[in-house]
Amino acid sequence: MTRFRVVPGSSSVDTEVRSSVHPIHGRATELRGVIEAEFDGDGRPLLDQAHSGWIEVPVEAIRSGNRITEIEMQRRADVRSYPNIRFELDRAWRVDGSDRYRAALSVTAHGRTHSIEEDFSLRRDGRRMILEGRHTFDMRDFGVNPPRILTLKVDPEVRVSVRLVADEED
Repeated sequence: MTRFRVVPGSSSVDTEVRSSVHPIHGRATELRGVIEAEFDGDGRPLLDQAHSGWIEVPVEAIRSGNRITEIEMQRRADVRSYPNIRFELDRAWRVDGSDRYRAALSVTAHGRTHSIEEDFSLRRDGRRMILEGRHTFDMRDFGVNPPRILTLKVDPEVRVSVRLVADEED
């Protein structure tokens, strides 16, 4: 099985939540993780064979550019007790013979784990793999209530976009 290690700095998780005033964006690039899979000669994953993967995002690494927003987000996420958000691959499959894929994932945040399914794209460029996907979460599902900062009211839905760049290990 070919093992790929996520490249911090080249990989990112972007978040967006709506508020009563303006959208709030966050970004983390300090990801870590591993993806394991077999590929055919054209660089497509052989998902009928064993495959696995996980990534972790340190909550403190999510930056919005607004220190007050970051402090409130970290307080609500209880970053001392739950320092990471973890995505773990349960299985993946090709969508209708296309170049799109679907994954079943377990997502753990704030001490709670939820299962999701979502589409993603994947391409291989030599010894590098690039995976991109997005999903909208309700923060209340993970026991996090949306913040209110002065007159700013935040929507509970968080749109998360992931771009993983992973290099093949020797």
